Parts: sequence; C-alpha cells; structure tokens
Amino acid sequence: MHRLQTVRISYLYIFIGSALLSAAFLFVIQRAITLLYSHYSGQSGAFFVRLIHWIINNIGKIPCAIVLFILIFSGLFILRSQKIADDLHTVLVGTSELAVKGTAQEIKVLSGGELGQIAANLNRIQRIEVPDRGVAPETMEDSPTVALLLRTRAILRTLREVEAADHTDNGMEVQIQILLEAANAEARSMERFLENLIIES
Repeated sequence: MHRLQTVRISYLYIFIGSALLSAAFLFVIQRAITLLYSHYSGQSGAFFVRLIHWIINNIGKIPCAIVLFILIFSGLFILRSQKIADDLHTVLVGTSELAVKGTAQEIKVLSGGELGQIAANLNRIQRIEVPDRGVAPETMEDSPTVALLLRTRAILRTLREVEAADHTDNGMEVQIQILLEAANAEARSMERFLENLIIES
C-alpha cells in the first residue's frame, strides 16, 4: 500500500483543500459585497448599506471574516470527510457482524488505501467458506493456512451454537451433546492435520 494513501494523509488533504476552498469562497464573498456596496452607496437609506455599516462598526471586518471562514471551512471539511466517516462506519458494522454472528455481508467502501485494504481482507475471509463437518483436512493440503483457518472457524461456530443453546431445557441436552461431539471431532481432525504438517516440514 502506498504511503500517501493512509487515513491520516487523507484527512490532511481534506484539511488543506477545505482551507484553500474556504479562502477562495471568502475572497469571492468579499468582492461581491464590495461590488454591491459600491452599487447601493449612491442610494441614501439603502438597507444593505446600513447593514454593512452596522457590521463594520459593531463587529468589525476581521472578526466577521474569521467567523465566516470558520463556518465555510467547517462545512467543507464535514462534507469532504463524510466519505471516510461512512467507510469507517461500514467497516465497523462488518467487523461487529463477524464478531457476533461469524458472518457478514460484503463490505463495500469508497476509499482506497488502508480502509480499502481492510475491507478487501474482510471480504476475502468471508469468501472462505467453512467446510462441512467430516471433511478431511488432507483435501486442502495445498493451502495449510486456509485449512487451519477453516477448521478453527468451524470449532468456534460449534462452540457458539453450544453457548447459544437453552441449557435449562432438558430436550436440548441431546443437541448440545451432538454439537460438543462435532467440536471434539473437529479438534481431533485439526490435531491430525497439524501432525501431518510437522512431519512434512
């Protein structure tokens, strides 16, 4: 990943861009007010002229310019950083679903760099389907890391099902026993798989 595609650099770009755009907007507004003031200055009692005089006399040009710059800058910064905020929220929702349910919908982000890489990694994990119980790990010898991941996720999924079961219901005891036996079988299968890896290495 390129160093200039980090979240920190993105916010720096947004900050500088918002500041430059705010200065440009402030200059345009100042020129527009000057033109309007010169247009209405010949008309006695014009409301616009009286308003400009009141602002200058009671507030001052510099405080008004500062306040206006801050308002424009804040609006632009919020608008331009909304994409990153939405992407962060999308990643947060996706990781929460993975932590709670073990699965999540495809995570789509508009940003590149770090957020895009995180979303791609999460989606890649999602595309690795958990194999059915009883599938021998030897069928995935070409990818031992993936096999370990799948076996681990299968055991964790089984344990979550046991934890979510109603232990106060006597009728659930048989189902809990079946789930525990399945988790035990997965653990033994992973043990044999690790032994094979150690022997081959």
